[in-house]
Amino acid sequence: MKKIVFIIALFTSTSIYAQNDPTGIWEGKLNISSLSLRIVFHIDKTEAGNFNATMDSPDQNAKGIPCSNVILNSDSIIIEVKLAGLIFKAHFENRELIKGVIVQGGNSIPLDLKYVLKETVQSRPQTPKPPFDYKVDSVEYDNADKTVHLGATLTYPKTGGPFAVAVMITGSGLQDRDETIFEHRPFAVIADYLTRSGVAVLRVDDRTKGKSTGDVLHASSADYANDVITSIQYLLSRKEIDKNKIGVIGHSEGGFIAPMVYTKWPQLAFIISLAGTGVSGAEILLKQQTDVVKPLVSDAAYASFYSLTKQTLFAIHDFPSENDSVVLEKAKIVFSNWKAGLNDTILIQLNVKMVTPELYVNKQVKPELFAWWKYFIATEPDRFWSKVKCPVLVLNGEKDVQVYAEQNTTAIAASLKKGANKNVKIKIFPGLNHLFQHCTKCTVNEYGELEETFSPEVLQTINNWLQQNIVKK
Repeated sequence: MKKIVFIIALFTSTSIYAQNDPTGIWEGKLNISSLSLRIVFHIDKTEAGNFNATMDSPDQNAKGIPCSNVILNSDSIIIEVKLAGLIFKAHFENRELIKGVIVQGGNSIPLDLKYVLKETVQSRPQTPKPPFDYKVDSVEYDNADKTVHLGATLTYPKTGGPFAVAVMITGSGLQDRDETIFEHRPFAVIADYLTRSGVAVLRVDDRTKGKSTGDVLHASSADYANDVITSIQYLLSRKEIDKNKIGVIGHSEGGFIAPMVYTKWPQLAFIISLAGTGVSGAEILLKQQTDVVKPLVSDAAYASFYSLTKQTLFAIHDFPSENDSVVLEKAKIVFSNWKAGLNDTILIQLNVKMVTPELYVNKQVKPELFAWWKYFIATEPDRFWSKVKCPVLVLNGEKDVQVYAEQNTTAIAASLKKGANKNVKIKIFPGLNHLFQHCTKCTVNEYGELEETFSPEVLQTINNWLQQNIVKK
């Protein structure tokens, strides 16, 4: 019996010690709305007995974020990440599991972390791997007044030339040159495919990503269109590039920026829009923000929420030059009148019974008045698409839940027809999502679950169209 007691005591002691030693790699999933983001903490112990940590958010392509403070108590841990404005508070269930919450911006979101021997690496079989049988140049250049510095990769065949070239334009949010998302690198996949087919490709880091710098706080899509012009000016200096065959491929917001670039530089040889927008950001966000609510509430509650969202977005859309304080006051009045006309049943369903007009505008409307959001919400793409005269290829995925295919392709087609552009091809691919992956659930969260980065048939369609309309002409 004494021996057994000794073994139990030893086991208990070891278990407690393990709970007090968080060194290693801890990984979990943070569920935010329809998104599930992997969070990874790497914790090391210093010689002095303190702890250092870094945080990764691989699905957002953010790695090695330094943690500013690690506090270890007998059975709990607190990790502060000032750069991300968050705190992780948790307790040890055992050596294999930490259960806690991420606190950020007044919100608390559950996050459980498991001890892992190494960070999970997603399978991305389409990601190009060296050695490459084409030239790969890492380049950097500035805009005219040196306020923006851009880092990029130019790929082109080893022999022949000069070559037609496509400048890649990323979607919304700050992206690296590969438009990395959930460890997918769609722009690298597209560049590899096209370069092997004889088309040069320039893919560029957005401001503050990779090698690029520049103001983002006050920047809008119009400013990012100027960055594309800077990239075009750089390409004009390259002997490998056919100056008469410079075009753009824009994904999502990049498809909105593409016709804007044409209005600034009409020599553009072609535009390829991948899930680009044809209607205003107000219309895009109206569907995005209300569609997710529809299956969760009654028809009456959904109709009420739709009405509020539409009124709020169009208060920005219809008055783009109005002072922000005036827009916020209008939004307060909209919310007050809207709430006053509803019964408690609907207010409770929508979780707004205790929400004040001030809280509503601060949480929902104020963030939409930042430069990028305001421009996106207020601007009609028709003003640019209707001026485009170069060949245009418009591609969308039928299952896209971010930029709805039918809504946007119809609008783009109407704008191009208004401008009498006759060299236009539009195609909607069945079963493909916003990233042009073959999807099953076809949700945003599924992007990272799928191994496929970019549909082969879309790659082939892009290349065939370029060969026919640009390369061989």
